[in-house]
Amino acid sequence: MTVPDQRVAQETELENLRAEVARLQTALDAAPAQPALPPPPPEKGGTLRWVGVGVLLALVALLAPTAIVATWVHDEIADTDRYVETVTPLAADPAVQNAVTTRVTDAIFTRLDVQAVTQDAVNALADQGLPPRATASLSALVTPLVNGIHGFVEDAVGKIIRSDQFQEAWVAANREAHAQMVAVLTGKTGGAIQVEGNTVSVNLAAVIDAVKTRLQDAGFALADKIPEVNAQFTIMQSADITKAQTAFRTLSALARALPIVALLLLAAAVALAPSRRKALVIGAFVVAASMVLLGAALNAFRIIYLDAVPPDRVPPAAAAAIYDQLVGFIRLNLRAVLVVFLAVALIAWLTGPWAPALAVRRATGRAVDTVRHGGERAGLNTGAFGVALYNMRTPLRAGVLGIAVLVYVMAAHPTGAFALTVLLVAGLVILLIELLARPPAADDVTGAQPSGA
Repeated sequence: MTVPDQRVAQETELENLRAEVARLQTALDAAPAQPALPPPPPEKGGTLRWVGVGVLLALVALLAPTAIVATWVHDEIADTDRYVETVTPLAADPAVQNAVTTRVTDAIFTRLDVQAVTQDAVNALADQGLPPRATASLSALVTPLVNGIHGFVEDAVGKIIRSDQFQEAWVAANREAHAQMVAVLTGKTGGAIQVEGNTVSVNLAAVIDAVKTRLQDAGFALADKIPEVNAQFTIMQSADITKAQTAFRTLSALARALPIVALLLLAAAVALAPSRRKALVIGAFVVAASMVLLGAALNAFRIIYLDAVPPDRVPPAAAAAIYDQLVGFIRLNLRAVLVVFLAVALIAWLTGPWAPALAVRRATGRAVDTVRHGGERAGLNTGAFGVALYNMRTPLRAGVLGIAVLVYVMAAHPTGAFALTVLLVAGLVILLIELLARPPAADDVTGAQPSGA
């Protein structure tokens, strides 16, 4: 058949289709109107079931942030490597370095009483029969000499604190003190980390010994008189240390159970609801909202913590650096949970029967069809492979999402960025499947030839 004959056959078939559509429309218009179906009766006990869903989701909202905090308590304390990894950056934090430098310098000067030693030296010179004018001049030099010695010692301390030697010592000390940190929170104190009254502090004796050696090597003879000093660097001071110890023991014991219980309660709420998809959307938003509230609570408690630590013991900048470093684990995890449950809420909503969701799905389908057909016109045809993808698209979607969930669950401590990356990769894989998939009907129409070809 020639090309003009094919075109005529196609136009004839198109006219026949239009005539058939017109006939069906006429028959539909002539048919008697059918009465509208009454709305389905409300499900029996639906209100009571939604009340139960609300109670379960309220419990989820309480347990979800508690589970994050419990995991932090258990993992940060029980895992030595993670604890050391958390506190290691503090050795390089300028605010903490300055605070430690000041604390060590003050401890040394308190023990040496440089002011008295300098005054005694000046008095000894004056007793040698110096003229009154010379004696007065020497007395006037006491304060500058003391300040000079203070600056010399502080400079030596600062060099040690800012050196790799201090960072290595900080890591080693914290690793060795890990068991003592557990002892603090279980009420069994002693060693490098101590609790006196309402104060948690770190012993700086090892740092002072290093400073003493450095000063002796620099020819500062007065360093020989530095006694053994157990200066303390305050980490936290609060009237609630006892309560914190009780909370630690409780949360550490429940760290593994709380996340499971929270997920089971969420699943129970979805199963109980008259509309499970709607309950899943609401439940996911509840968990996400609880993560936002947890973040707000951390910010509020930061203010309480900074107020609890006296500025004369730890400057506010150093106290803030310590707090932010210690709660960093909580912030990372709450962001990860926030991203995951916002994604769950979005997916559940997009696959639901609501008009906006239907509109989004139709628009997405049209966009995918446009890209697919554009590729076909350009000669990119996936053929039988595309048809197989189309027939298997539902289990493939479920498989991709299942793998994404498995990757997230298997990660030791997933962050918000990690969760978002996993979701984006899963979304791109699903989109690629949709673009490569090829409906069988479309394949038949495209490959069909007019009769007589």
